[in-house]
Amino acid sequence: MIRLLAFGLFCLIIDLSAHAQNGNYGMGARSAAIGGSSITIGDEWSLFNNIGGLANFDKKAIFTSFKNKYGISEVTSLALGATYPIAGGTAGLGVFKFGDDLYNEQRVNLGFSNQFGIVSLGLNVSYYQLSIEGSGSRKTMMIDFGGRAKLTDQLYFGAHVSNLNQAKLSTVTDERISTIMKTGLSYRPSLDLMINAEVEKIVDQDAVLKIGLEYQILEQLSLRTGFHTHPFESSFGLGFRPGKLKADYAYNNNPDLGGIHEISLGYSFGE
Repeated sequence: MIRLLAFGLFCLIIDLSAHAQNGNYGMGARSAAIGGSSITIGDEWSLFNNIGGLANFDKKAIFTSFKNKYGISEVTSLALGATYPIAGGTAGLGVFKFGDDLYNEQRVNLGFSNQFGIVSLGLNVSYYQLSIEGSGSRKTMMIDFGGRAKLTDQLYFGAHVSNLNQAKLSTVTDERISTIMKTGLSYRPSLDLMINAEVEKIVDQDAVLKIGLEYQILEQLSLRTGFHTHPFESSFGLGFRPGKLKADYAYNNNPDLGGIHEISLGYSFGE
């Protein structure tokens, strides 16, 4: 009982600090290290961050990520994914879980993205389940839509809407999963430097500004940093690319609640 009360109090603090997991299922240490400003990035983690960018990752791959918030096991996140080039685009299957036996959110998403000239567009369909000990579980379907455009050789644009269909968790209370809208730009003056700016908006909440920078200091090593507002969190991390293997680490610091660690691994098959 004490454990349940303590966890409930912590969840309340997290919610008041705008850290509620419900509606926000972005993952990947690369994204976390640049303050979450990944809307214009076309890699395997586009399956979770902006399905419109997945067409720019035309490889068979498997990948996973583990995130721990503030050193508390009850608020960990785990994601698994796989991509496969098909029908002129790229398809992806992802699994996400947050929480423990007392409270957890699970999501399975199937996405596809295709390239149309300078624009790539994608659609994600997800099965979502929320489980709370003593209150049962709730299930629903979610739809995400996103796009990415290469405006020039140095400038990229991205936009994404998560839970486009405003999925309901309860028909009695009309409780819904948050709908999140994101848009941003990326400036890449050279092959080894990327500067991102992004705005995220949830209805009835303040807009969040995200700024990130990635610098490839060696062929296989990248350094990253960034921040986002509401609440303010600074971040840094690094990425290592030895051949077909990818390894990324990110650390986010919340001045009030502490640190968030995330580690991601991935492997690409074929050339």
